[in-house]
Amino acid sequence: MKMGFFVLCFYLIHVEILFSTCSLALTEDGLALLEIKSTLNDSRNILGDWQATDESPCKWTGISCHPHDQRVSSINLPYMQLGGNISPSIGKLSRLQRLALHQNSLNGIIPYELTNCTELRAVYLRANHLQGGIPSDIGNLSHLTILDLSSNMLKGAIPSSIGRLTRLRLLNLSTNYFSGEIPDFGALSTFGNSSFIGNLDLCGRQVQKPCRTSMGFPAVLPHAASDESTVPSKRSSHYIKGVLIVVMATMAITLAVLLAFLWICLLSKKERAAKKYTEVKKQVVQDASTKLITFHGDLPYPSCEIIEKLESLDQEDVVGSGGFGTVYRMVMNDCGTFAVKKIDRSHEGSIDQVFERELEILGSIKHINLVNLRGYCRLPMSKLLIYDYLAMGSLDDILHECGREQPLNWSTRLRIALGSARGLAYLHHDCSPKIVHRDIKSSNILLDENLEPHVSDFGLAKLLVDEEAHVTTVVAGTFGYLAPEYLQSGRATEKSDVYSFGVLLLEIVTGKRPTDPAFVNRGLNVVGWMNTLLKENRLEDVVDKRCRDADMEAVEAILEIAARCTDASPDYRPTMNQVAQLLEQEVMSPCPSDFYESHSDYS
Repeated sequence: MKMGFFVLCFYLIHVEILFSTCSLALTEDGLALLEIKSTLNDSRNILGDWQATDESPCKWTGISCHPHDQRVSSINLPYMQLGGNISPSIGKLSRLQRLALHQNSLNGIIPYELTNCTELRAVYLRANHLQGGIPSDIGNLSHLTILDLSSNMLKGAIPSSIGRLTRLRLLNLSTNYFSGEIPDFGALSTFGNSSFIGNLDLCGRQVQKPCRTSMGFPAVLPHAASDESTVPSKRSSHYIKGVLIVVMATMAITLAVLLAFLWICLLSKKERAAKKYTEVKKQVVQDASTKLITFHGDLPYPSCEIIEKLESLDQEDVVGSGGFGTVYRMVMNDCGTFAVKKIDRSHEGSIDQVFERELEILGSIKHINLVNLRGYCRLPMSKLLIYDYLAMGSLDDILHECGREQPLNWSTRLRIALGSARGLAYLHHDCSPKIVHRDIKSSNILLDENLEPHVSDFGLAKLLVDEEAHVTTVVAGTFGYLAPEYLQSGRATEKSDVYSFGVLLLEIVTGKRPTDPAFVNRGLNVVGWMNTLLKENRLEDVVDKRCRDADMEAVEAILEIAARCTDASPDYRPTMNQVAQLLEQEVMSPCPSDFYESHSDYS
């Protein structure tokens, strides 16, 4: 009996020693990762190979290490459906350079301890449910090149310390709840509206929205030249007070006169507007076919002014045409500019059945890489969709028309490809039901003044979706971009969109249209032409000759993605989420700073 007891004790002690040995074998970074894992909700067991019995975490899913010391350099776990919180233990990974947890379901706050990772170069936390604010000491991350916190529930002020990040090349804080004035300091002064869009309570020069005091006036605060200048002497203080009283009295009288004048003008304007609105209202009552719908306050103009502008559009306002109709530029009285797509009459019959029923859904679709649908108007003789106006036109225009004088540089081409992929992935994976675009092409990628891409015409594709099968049965699209199975069956799916996007990638790299005469005469399209050149090891002949700064390793990676997208079998093509992830991994890793180092609007 005693012998058995001693054997059992010896066995337990041996197991305990063995467990302790295994635990001690794992590196400190590995232990920190296990602590991070403990606060995550890994419903798909993606992190199943993160085991305490391993000696090193360097072969774990999503983990990369520095080769010389086996310290963790990268956490790359996007699109993994991870929930839970980001553990403060993230701060123990002092050699971490890349943190990519975007497109998950993370909640909680961004831990302050993240600022201990002073070697961080890229932080991707986009499209989660993170709350709270940005850590105030984020400016300590002096190597940071990319900071993407968009599409979360973050709030509070934007820390001025971000201005100290002199290497920052991409900042995306859009679609959050940030408020207050954007500091116009250092790196923060170099970013425009696209970095902050979707934060309604932000103000400042970057978003062209002046900050106002409680009295409603623009906040202009004096800046003292030195500390001494702010302390007046006793002799001058009475004089200054007297001057201030006179100035304030003068301003009060002037303000009273100005307010009285504005009140009179406002009454007159309201009377004129009321009269005009009454006339328009009578017209609507008399003709029930006139109807105006605006979405979520996105078109802050009187209905009468909008209808008046829509009715006055003529041939001089035409800026382009597409498969579904003509596009006009509409300029409001305050110079606000919008794009108006007039639906071609040949499509009106098929659209009538589901058109207005789907408009509310289309108006609610918001993404930084999608063209924003502002409203819809049905006039007696036409149907009109109102969109944001994007001043730089389409990728097709810049790539094939304007590109001869000002060709796009390589980094800008990659940025356009990545943004377009994100917009299309949103339609496929984040909309319910899924939206199949059916006509992805360079003329449907519109560019703003910063050359950020916005996918257009997705609304019209959504209107023709068969609600029962979630596939379209009417062949649409543009020759050269269409997937083989779509041409044969007329059934468009997400994978036929992926094929079209692959062709778009080739167009961006080669600078040639899908049906360029250079290879059409040989019986090929751009896909066959690319495959032929790659078999002959003529990689340099694939790249647009005008793009002189192309990195051949990145070119090879992009062509590999394009080849997977244009596989003859739709089953072997990746999803758009996977395409976006591949572009991020291949283009921005392992040195994300290289991607933006040479960025400018044009080369």
